[in-house]
Amino acid sequence: MQVKTIAPIHVLYYETETTLTEIFQYVRLVARRLYRDAIASDLEITGPVYWIYEGADENPDTVFKLTIALPVNPASPVSGSEFRQKFLEPFQCISQELQGDWNGLGNVYGGIFAQLGEGNHAPSGQNREIYINMDFQNPAGNTTEVQVGIL
Repeated sequence: MQVKTIAPIHVLYYETETTLTEIFQYVRLVARRLYRDAIASDLEITGPVYWIYEGADENPDTVFKLTIALPVNPASPVSGSEFRQKFLEPFQCISQELQGDWNGLGNVYGGIFAQLGEGNHAPSGQNREIYINMDFQNPAGNTTEVQVGIL
């Protein structure tokens, strides 16, 4: 685990309110549409997909804001797109990488929050998951960076 500050990132994004119970309706589908839209709009893709959680907690019924974002080079707004563009703000976080199945995400979050409890940091309420490699056929091949925002 490491503390780091992420510079602003320009993204093409989708935003909604959801719960952990309902979140699976967005898995794979929104990211595919983001990639298709970026390519159709001739946007240069500059990084992997981000899932940004604001106000989520371990309660599966808590409503929170979910942003699914694809880093792209800044461009003029694309007409007719279901997605918008913006810069993600600078983000100070504690970060840890998960190699393997996403069932391990709970342990990663638990370890980061335990470190928060031992240090001088408070959670900001925003968490990010960066899907560096998604292997749906062999989940052991997944690489995911978990970032828990800190104040």
